[in-house]
Amino acid sequence: MVFSRRRTVAIGGSAAAVLATSGTAAGLLLTTRHTPRRGAPAARNLPVHTIGLHATLTGKQRASGTAQEHGARLAVAEHNARDDIRFRLALAVHDDRGEPERARQVARRLLADRTIRAVIGPTTTDTAHVAVPLYSAHSMPVLLVSVDDGAAGLSDPPLRSLCVTRASDTYRSLPVISYLTRSRPSDRTAVIEDRAAGDTALNLARELDEPPIRHGTVTVHPVAAGTTDLGPAVTAALATRPQAVVYAGTSPTRAAGCARALRTAGFAGSRLGYEPVMRSAFLDAASAAEGWVFQAPYTTPQSSDTAAARTFTAAYRARYRTAPARWSAEAYDAVGLITHTLDALRLTDVEPGQVAERIFHLGYDGVAKPIRFSDDPTHMLNPEDTSFLYQVRDREFRFLGRYDQVLEAAAPAAGAASSP
Repeated sequence: MVFSRRRTVAIGGSAAAVLATSGTAAGLLLTTRHTPRRGAPAARNLPVHTIGLHATLTGKQRASGTAQEHGARLAVAEHNARDDIRFRLALAVHDDRGEPERARQVARRLLADRTIRAVIGPTTTDTAHVAVPLYSAHSMPVLLVSVDDGAAGLSDPPLRSLCVTRASDTYRSLPVISYLTRSRPSDRTAVIEDRAAGDTALNLARELDEPPIRHGTVTVHPVAAGTTDLGPAVTAALATRPQAVVYAGTSPTRAAGCARALRTAGFAGSRLGYEPVMRSAFLDAASAAEGWVFQAPYTTPQSSDTAAARTFTAAYRARYRTAPARWSAEAYDAVGLITHTLDALRLTDVEPGQVAERIFHLGYDGVAKPIRFSDDPTHMLNPEDTSFLYQVRDREFRFLGRYDQVLEAAAPAAGAASSP
């Protein structure tokens, strides 16, 4: 497995749960702030710390950006509603439309705002690539919720004020290996290496083969990028009599073709893939998609049985009349981590650099996951408890839980034939 200099390990926990209400999405480069609720004079006179939300709220990636805005607004409102706070929070929301040049503009506007203590975002890989170095150059703490820093070209060398709160893609195979080691053990695993995914497919296959799962055998069966028929690779894979098959690729459509080929061959062992495949195009494989398991770096709080997740889900439903969207809980937790850091500093006049220095030394138990960072310059998020498993059931991606806590998963889809 190949690691960059940012890739290291840490562990941890602390505390937060939620309730809240608040406003709607901001337009392009429009800054919005919460109006403090009326209360005792002492509460109205509290200092106000502003968190910047640099998000994509229009364009193709607006779903993720809007989910992050909703989660952040809930967290800010919940904090401001408490009676024991020593400061109030405001949220400055800026939309970059998913465009790199506008992302630069947003970064400059947030950096010019002297009330900003930390920034959450950006939403997309391309906008993070151009904006995060600007924030880091000014020691502004910037929390990436949904973007992998390696994919955005931000991991080497490590940026001092960059705080990545999502699991790194470097460790994306850990949940798959855990599943095939603990949940449904496999001594013979076949990997369909879909080279249409380029280096990603090569790296995924390598990660699964070093070391072999459960000290058993792992065979790799490549599919050329220009080939549309995955059937021959599936046939070669099944000739090894595997107990599990892993699709190492990123295309939902091509993964669906793999699923159909496995179904036609009567394979009933474990079938696994990676988050980029978790799209409606894969579910179009219908019964062939049933039972497939996927790793993902985000949670589904409405499917979790923790008290914090239940409280968050109730608050989210009350405000937005729908279940929490993907990445909303993670953005909520990012606000919680910033708030926890501001509280620990116990200062009325806070500089962003002080937040950036302190944030990596604190633990926080969020709605989505516990957040802890390593003590070395990389400040890497601990990968051991920050990724999740999903399984296709009734044409939906159903949340199984944190991968290290999924000890036994559902059996393969009903009606599947026996493994060869």
